Order: sequence, then C-alpha cells, then structure tokens
Amino acid sequence: MHSSDQPAALPERLLAVSVGKAPGFHDTVTAALADALGDPSAHPAGWAGHHPAYGETVRRARRFLGRALAGQQVEQVRVDTLSEVADALREAVDGGRPATLALLLVDAVGAGLSADPLTETVGPALHELRAGLPQDVRADLSAYTVQVYADDAGAPERARLAPPYTVRRLPGEPWLLAADVVRALADFAQFHDAADVLRETAPPARALADALTGFLAARAGTAWGLHYYTGSLVTGLIGELEQTAERSGNPVLRGPSEHGLACGALARWQLDGAPFLIVVTNGMVDEFRGTLANLREARARGFIVCADSESDAWFPFQGTVHGAEDSREVLRARRLRSCYLDDPARLPQDLAEAFEAYEADQGPVVLLVSRAVLDAPVSEPVPVPPPRPAAVLRVAEGTLAEVARLVGREPVRMLWQCGTLDREERELTYDIARSAGLALADSPIRPGSVARYRDGERVPEYLGTFGMFGCSARVHDYLHRDGRLRRKNEQSVLFLKSRIAELTTPFTPRVLDRGLHIVQVTHDPAHLAPFADLPVPADARTFLRELRERLSVAPEVLALRQRAIAETRDSASDMVHQLPLLPMSPNYFFHRLGAVLDDLIVHQGYTYTGLYDVGRGAMSAIRNLPRTGPGFSGWYGRALMGDALQAAPAVALTREGNVLAFVGDGALGLVPDIVPTLVQQAVLYGARPGGNLSVFRLVDGGHSVIRTYRETQSGATADRQTRILHLLEPEGRQHYGPLTVTHRHIGDIADSEDELRARLQEPGVVDLYSVLLSHNNEGDGMNLAGASGWQRDDLPELAFTIARAARRAGQSARRRSGR
Repeated sequence: MHSSDQPAALPERLLAVSVGKAPGFHDTVTAALADALGDPSAHPAGWAGHHPAYGETVRRARRFLGRALAGQQVEQVRVDTLSEVADALREAVDGGRPATLALLLVDAVGAGLSADPLTETVGPALHELRAGLPQDVRADLSAYTVQVYADDAGAPERARLAPPYTVRRLPGEPWLLAADVVRALADFAQFHDAADVLRETAPPARALADALTGFLAARAGTAWGLHYYTGSLVTGLIGELEQTAERSGNPVLRGPSEHGLACGALARWQLDGAPFLIVVTNGMVDEFRGTLANLREARARGFIVCADSESDAWFPFQGTVHGAEDSREVLRARRLRSCYLDDPARLPQDLAEAFEAYEADQGPVVLLVSRAVLDAPVSEPVPVPPPRPAAVLRVAEGTLAEVARLVGREPVRMLWQCGTLDREERELTYDIARSAGLALADSPIRPGSVARYRDGERVPEYLGTFGMFGCSARVHDYLHRDGRLRRKNEQSVLFLKSRIAELTTPFTPRVLDRGLHIVQVTHDPAHLAPFADLPVPADARTFLRELRERLSVAPEVLALRQRAIAETRDSASDMVHQLPLLPMSPNYFFHRLGAVLDDLIVHQGYTYTGLYDVGRGAMSAIRNLPRTGPGFSGWYGRALMGDALQAAPAVALTREGNVLAFVGDGALGLVPDIVPTLVQQAVLYGARPGGNLSVFRLVDGGHSVIRTYRETQSGATADRQTRILHLLEPEGRQHYGPLTVTHRHIGDIADSEDELRARLQEPGVVDLYSVLLSHNNEGDGMNLAGASGWQRDDLPELAFTIARAARRAGQSARRRSGR
C-alpha cells in the first residue's frame, strides 16, 4: 500500500483525570485546561484580569503548549475516587484509540484519602491503580503526572517525607488551583517524554551491581546487607541494588549519615558475621570517620563503593583522585585495601582484584568508581571465584600439652577473658570453664562474649568485666588479696581471641610483663604480645576442641578454683548504689535497672542485645547490667563517641530480639538523631524492630570520663571543657504510621521500675528514656585507685597507705606554695 493510500494517523489523546467529590474542584480543572490550550469553545475563566500571575502563567503555557502538543487532544475524565479511575480509563479508550494519562489530579479529602506521610493512603491506592490500568492506556504515575491536593488546614504537620508524587495544599482560591493545573500540564509536556527517553536509554543492568551482588550472595546468601546514602552519581546503581536486595530478601539499611552506615555494618559484622555493601557518592570517603579503622581492625568483610570523578578530570567537584589529591594514599595509610575502577573495559580484571582483596580477610575493600564504570552495562557476567578455604592455624602439640597441664593440673587460679566468640566457641568455653573451675570475664570492647546468663541459667563461673574501665569488683577480688595483686605463681590469665589491647586490662605494662602469668590465644601471630608467658598462635575453635578432648582436671585443682570463685562477692562494692539521692548517681540507676533485668531474665525468659556507647554511663551499664549474649561496644577500636547509637537502627531492624542502647549526652550531641531513620524504615519499607528498642539517654550535663580523669589526676573541678548543655525534650508518645515512639524522663528509677518491666518486653516499639543523673567519681571501676576507696566491701591496709601518702604530698605542696 502506498503511503498516500494509508489512513491519516489519528491525533494522540492525552487524558487528564480529576478525582474527588467536590464539583468545584472538577470545574476548576476544566477551566484551567481550557485556558492552557486556548480552547475557543470553552467559556474563559475570567481570572486573568483579576490575578496577573494567573494570566502570565496561562500566556507562557500557551506559548509552549501550542507547539509542544500540536496535533494532540487533551480530554478530561471526572471520577469520585481513585478506585474508579481504572474503569473510567477503560471506558475512555473503549473505542480502540490508545491514550496517555497526562495528569491525575486528586482532591485528597474529597476522594477520602490521606497524604500525611506517616498514615498516607495515596501510595497504596496508586499501586492498585497501576496494577489495574487498561492495556491501551500509557501511564507512569510519577511526580510528573500525579498531583495530590491535601486540605490540611488546622492540622499540625508532624513530618515531611517526599513521596513519589507531587503533594500540595489545596488552594483556597480557585484561580491558584487553576494556575497549578496549567503548570502541571506544561511540565508534563516538557519533561515526561524526556524522562521516557532517559529510562529507555538507561542500562538494563549495571555490571558493577550484578557482579557485587552475585559475589556477596555466593558468600553470604541473604545475610549481607545493603547500606547506602544517596548522591547524584550513585542514584542509578543504588536503585538497581535496592531492587536486587529486596527480591532476594537481603536487608536494606539506611542511616542518617555515611558514618552511621559504617557503624551499622560494623555492629552487624561483630554480632552476626554479616558482610555488607555500602554505597556513597563522590567525595564522601572521608565521612566514615575512624569507624573505617574499626572495620579494618575487626576484619569486617564487605565492599564500600565510593563514586569518584574520571581520572583525567580537571579539578573535579567532590573528586578525591585527581591532580590535587589522591584519597588512595589516605586509605593506604589506614592499611585499607582499595581498588580504583575507572575503565569499563578493565572491569572484570579490577573486580577480580577486589574479590581477591575481600578473600584476604583484612577488612573492608574500598572501591573508588568512576561514572563510566558505575553505569557500565553487563556485557558478560563477571565470574565469581570459589570461596577460599579458611586457613586453620593449628596449635603446636607441645604448646597444647602445656596449656592442658596448666588448665587441668596446675593448682592456680585461672581467669579467661574472651574476645568475640561464635556459638560453638562460646559453648566450648562454658563447658571447659565448668569442668576446670575457670573464672570467666568479658571486656569493655566485647561485652557479652561470655555473660552472666546462658540460655536463661546463671553461669557461676562468670565474674564480670575485666578492663581498664568498668572492671567488676568480683574480677578485682579474684585477682587481688588485701588490695594487692596476687603473686604471679598463684594465678594465670588467659586472653582468648584477643590481642590484649590497652583497654582490655586495668594493669600497667610493667605489671603485665612482670606481675601476671599470661596465656594468649590468637590466630594472628602479629598480635602475640611480647609480655605473654605462653603465646598460643592458633585458631580458637580448633584450640578449644582439642583442649576439651584432652582435658583431665585434678579434683583438688577444681576444688581450689571453685572455692576461689565462691569467695568473690557479687557486689557493687560501694555504698552510693544504695542511696536514692536525686539526681541519681549512675551507680544507683544501674543497680536498680540491673535488678529489673535479672528478674525479667530469670522469670520471663527475657533476652536482649546491648549497645554501649563511649562514656561513663554506658561503661557503668557494661559493668553492672546482666547480659544474655554478645553486645556491641562503641569502645571497640578508636572508641568513637556515637558509634553504638548510630548502629542501633541496623541492629534493631535485623535482629529478632530486644535491643537496649546506652548513650551519654556527650555522644548524643555528636551524631544525628536516629529516630527519623527508624520511622522512615517503618513507613516506607515496613521494617520495624523485631523486639523492643530502648535507648537510654544518660544525661548529667558533662563529659563524665574526662571530668573524672581531671578531678582524680589533676585536682581540677568541673570546668568549661567538660560541661555540656543538654536541652531536655518533653515527654510524649507518637504514632508514626506502624511505628510507635515514646519518650519518658526517668528522674527516680524507683518510680519507673514497674513501667520499665512492662515496656522492655513490648515488641516493635521504640522507647526513648532521658535518665537524669549526677556526676561522681565513685565505684563502677572507672579508675584502679577506686578499688581501694573507703566504700569498698573490704578496706585493705593499702587504702590507708595511699591516703597518708596523699596527705603528706598535699602538705608539702602547700608549704612550697606558701599556703
């Protein structure tokens, strides 16, 4: 058929659907469309003469639409509710002429819908409409096409969250609504088809996304988590990764900052061994703070994708690898493995190098990626190498025999401090401790590696925390006699899976070298301490298995050790914890909270994961509260204030049980608020905490650890550098969609114990507590000298020696100063 014989093409139809029950809304839309298109058959609205802004909007829109929509028809469809739209569109195209839905204009109140971001009903209705659209109607239902007018006059706005459609307050004057409809039609005509072109030219699948998710799925299945903070260069990659993660059931975890992403990834790795994929935009590689170093120290496995500029860019905006700087030097200085991916043709080789770096088990692998590589399409799948068999460092036979003899036959006290243990290692440790009468302790950086409770039953061998700060009274009593460290030949301390970092022991290097018999078990020979008397380079699981197999414990040795454990007092070893003074001392608060938790654990089967930030309050929580399993400590590595709090969303949203977080007002002021992140996860993704998340904000108006140091080491009083102004938020209870968030003040825990006992067990709720505390330097193991204070259960002669020496030194100083 010749072209002249073909029927003339029918003009494309554009449909504008107005939704609502108010006739005035529909009439205003009709008038606006007529004015925008210059329809001579329509009666002019007459607003232009009275409202110049309307007249100018119409004039400019006509100038554009007269040519942009040449040959196209715009037809209005009126319905009462969104549920009727699909049928109305089906009727509109019943004659066989396809159409494009250009505008969906919704009077939310008139249509019985809510646009409140926390209780919104528009999104689900649009989802239902999308599924029921007729085949002959093209529509993307985006911010270009959907305009929702909400009448929220008089209602306080509780939150602001950008939806995937346009929301405006319904104007009180018809001309203003009409002007917005004119604007919306012109915007559609200008941007909608351009957006279609961009979508069609986008890569169907990005090679980087495909390769990284394929590799992590092969290594960790559904355990690995996607953590991201968006940016212009990475938005496409994130969108694809998010869809992949949601399809496969991997958690998608947001955070209030890039630093928060790293905190969450570190906590999930330490608690659950979960790898991670973190994606951030260009220039943000420095925003992870020292948590990057903590990830490396923990040998956390995962990839950190940071967008970067092209290698030949001339001083690029937010670039970090160019003529003026090279962030790879910073990463090398931090001993972090990194790869620079700037050539799509070399991507398979570069990713093979990245996968090799992941398998090296030296911490996260940072990928600095150019735009060309970020968006490079899949040409052929990047092969996923088979997992490298884990190297097992077996303990030498002679060393194992010596440890077995020491544990089973040597009549000495023996304390084991445990690092991160997996489930099998923990159970082996408990069994060996029970058989040999070993005392057990965790540390400030690994709280709960061993704990007071095991499957709801008390562990008699567990004495508490052993460390520079927070050292429990029972551990101190076990290792000391009359205030002095027991002789080296009377006891031995075994550090399991530990490099014996400074924070994990209260003793000076001299004492560690000469005053203690030390056994150290670590799989990294580089971590063997020079002061270890019996270094054991070995894989912990293999070491524990073989030790248990050949363990033979002499009855008299077992009896000696059980007696030594029984002689230690399970006591706070101070009087302040008994005094209900207000504001409360940390000692008093945590003593009473500990009793609540003990009761819940014993009688209700309560379990929880503890998150402990850097500060006196959280260290008191580590020392005083009973634990039921491993927790996460911000004291780990660089002791970064705020890290434990920032990890709370990732932990609470991926663990089934309860989470208790403890953070001081100093750390609270350093990092973003986590509540918006939790609300967003609940509202947008239906992700609520599996158990109860309780965040205890410990408020005393100062940097307590530094204040204690200044007051006990230099005699300084509270001054400008240790004071913090904390603005106390009001109490309240808010329902944000499916998530309930409460905030309570605790001035006296004695008045709140019954409420706490109930609320700690309420799942899917976020409870914030502002705990009003006073500062003190007494007890809680905050300094070694405190072990000889007058409030201790036993007052050794050493306390008087110290006091007399201090008094003589003070008198001498006053004489020299002439006072």
